[in-house]
Amino acid sequence: MDKPYSQAHQPISEQPVAIGHAVRFVYLMTGVAHLARLSQDEGKRRDCLRLWKNMARRQLYITGGIGSQSSGEAFSSDYDLPNDTVYAESCASIGLMMFARRMLEMEADSQYADVMERALYNTVLGGMALDGKHFFYVNPLEVHPKSLKFNHIYDHVKPVRQRWFGCACCPPNIARVLTSLGHYIYTPHGDVLYINLYVGNSVEIPVGNEALRLRISGNYPWQEQVKIVIDSSSPVNHTLALRLPDWCDKPQVTLNGAPVTQDVRKGYLHISHLWQEGDTLQLTLPMPVRRIYGNPLVRHQAGQVAVQRGPLVYCLEQADNGEQLHNLQLPRDARFSTVEGKGIFARKILLQAPGYKQTAEDAENQALWHYDRAPSSRQPQVLTFIPWFSWANRGEGEMRIWVNETEA
Repeated sequence: MDKPYSQAHQPISEQPVAIGHAVRFVYLMTGVAHLARLSQDEGKRRDCLRLWKNMARRQLYITGGIGSQSSGEAFSSDYDLPNDTVYAESCASIGLMMFARRMLEMEADSQYADVMERALYNTVLGGMALDGKHFFYVNPLEVHPKSLKFNHIYDHVKPVRQRWFGCACCPPNIARVLTSLGHYIYTPHGDVLYINLYVGNSVEIPVGNEALRLRISGNYPWQEQVKIVIDSSSPVNHTLALRLPDWCDKPQVTLNGAPVTQDVRKGYLHISHLWQEGDTLQLTLPMPVRRIYGNPLVRHQAGQVAVQRGPLVYCLEQADNGEQLHNLQLPRDARFSTVEGKGIFARKILLQAPGYKQTAEDAENQALWHYDRAPSSRQPQVLTFIPWFSWANRGEGEMRIWVNETEA
């Protein structure tokens, strides 16, 4: 038996890194975190913090995926995060959300909700097609369909979502997490209600002998405005703590039109108030397009950049940009514009930026390498980025998140 596969090679208290089957790991640590809180076990709490830190800082994909190798559907070594042979099982990101939820119950720190949101809006949503009938088990950050058919290191990667699987854990798991989001949106802690996610919903929370009722609305994550309205029939004295996302530099919050005092603790804005029916919190989360640069220890991202708006990671797809996505270049000073999507992308935001494509005449008849002189030249091309969770909804084609960046 391969004990590291099932995290059984050492006591948890002696394990320094996330290891083994990724889904097993996050399910196990979800239970450990829950037990640590219920039993007030400081040792188990430290174990959770240590292993979370290793996973989130050294083994986590920009998409909220974990488990970088197909062998054992497992973690690899620190900073080994390949984009095309990655496993990143849909269930692993769901388990990551579960682990984050239990960490939030143990300690109100927005770092856990930030990871939870990254997993939800990218890998978890991306695990299901826009028609709700096709699914990914594996979630790559880069796909070259022509190579998948011949190179067996990609045997686990599919260029389009599948109707079903022999081991069909992911489809029902996606359904389960999407229908239980209430457990993730809110975390009650004594006299504070922490709001982790800004999914539209309504909720009733018992507060002493009263009930705090509120509803969240807005077109998140596409639009910057989030509205929280109190619907309680009688006044309720309580504290709401709003998560300020790590991707947002200048959030703004008003209560009934007036600015709120900035009482921020571990990424949450605390607002204590005698809440009455009609009280309205307006949260503005500016969503500029942001460039993401990888840690220099991750060799797979060297010289490349990723694009994110709000919590959504974006990608290039062949349907918009043609073949040979590896030859596209994004200038460092290129400005992005937002584009309202159409067709299957209706009510979604796409991004465009001026860029370049390296081209060469008659490349198929050229030698594989050239001395001293580059065999290609670059031509201007508009680059179109779509939300990564929505890729592969227009048939088979190339896709990549990390794009080559050039000075000009």
